[in-house]
Amino acid sequence: MVKRRDIILARVYFTDSSESKVRPAIVLSNEDYHSDDFMLVASITTANDEYCIPISENDCNCQLDKNSSARIDGLIKINIKQVIKIIGKVSPEFHLKLVDKVISMVKVQ
Repeated sequence: MVKRRDIILARVYFTDSSESKVRPAIVLSNEDYHSDDFMLVASITTANDEYCIPISENDCNCQLDKNSSARIDGLIKINIKQVIKIIGKVSPEFHLKLVDKVISMVKVQ
């Protein structure tokens, strides 16, 4: 069962085409929202810009590429059928940092 804070490998479809790619991603939504769908940060990447939050070894319990970051500008909804496997979990503190950053990105000032 997929839960909030899980790091998953999932088949993610690009918004501009029917092509997909297997990407690691972090589940944002809580179990009350989950049925067959859930919200997640679209990918963990090695990019580094204002829409990325670096993930350190202390932020998760699995091995990610060095210099990995969570992209906060790629929120998507996926179906459970797109999940390949759960590979780890981010810390509660890192998850809160992600959620706060997403909220600040969309919040009207």
